[in-house]
Amino acid sequence: MKKYPILFISIFLLASASGQEVNKIGATSLNNINKIGSVPINSVGEIGNMAVQVFSKNCKEIKQNNPSATDGVYTIDPDGDGSIEPFDCFCDMTTDGGGWTLVGYYKDPADYDDLMYARADGFYGTGIADPNSSTAWTDWRVLAGVTWPIQFATVLDQEIFSTWAELNAKVIYRVKSREIMPNYGTVQDLTSGDNLYYKCSFADGYSDVNTSSSSSENYWYPVTISVKYLICFHNTSGYSAYYGLGVPGGNDTWHHSARLFVR
Repeated sequence: MKKYPILFISIFLLASASGQEVNKIGATSLNNINKIGSVPINSVGEIGNMAVQVFSKNCKEIKQNNPSATDGVYTIDPDGDGSIEPFDCFCDMTTDGGGWTLVGYYKDPADYDDLMYARADGFYGTGIADPNSSTAWTDWRVLAGVTWPIQFATVLDQEIFSTWAELNAKVIYRVKSREIMPNYGTVQDLTSGDNLYYKCSFADGYSDVNTSSSSSENYWYPVTISVKYLICFHNTSGYSAYYGLGVPGGNDTWHHSARLFVR
């Protein structure tokens, strides 16, 4: 059973002697109270008379509950009452409206042969939740709490993290199901016609990947409709991320660093 940190605040909404519902605390209407400290009111539950924090599943949910949330490290719990304990993650709350959960920093040189693929359901490496980690890492636990399809964004070669909306070296994929994500550990079907889309700018519409796209346990190679590689991954020989000609500024070269986000 999961343990939740106790908020040292208890709320007692007392009924009046006439049985009418109390609708104010002091002079403040309850409808205008949306936080206890920094915790959104809809993220607070109760065990007996004790208030407890109920964690959001991911950064997207945090942003929906608190539109003023800023970039930083947050604690999330993707599977609620499931086996995954709450953990810290980095949230980009700025780019394209925010709500992005950082799930990996595929840093070159990537000497972790199984970094992208063999650790599909957990986390790997050091520096988890650090967007500027000195080492490579991935953390796919957040996928236990997403609603499919999701956006899976890959951002290349940004030395220090900041908003990446205007960068050329990025692709935003639209992924239909868990089985299509890279590093699932099986051959992913990237060519069925509606399971993987891509765009290189937030202003663009999505395009289906080409039927020449392919993957296996060792690589994930989406291809544009004009048969040019997008951002690809390979897990052997430290290939890290590939900057394909299908991406603005791409030159078909390996050994690029990549930050990985989902929303």
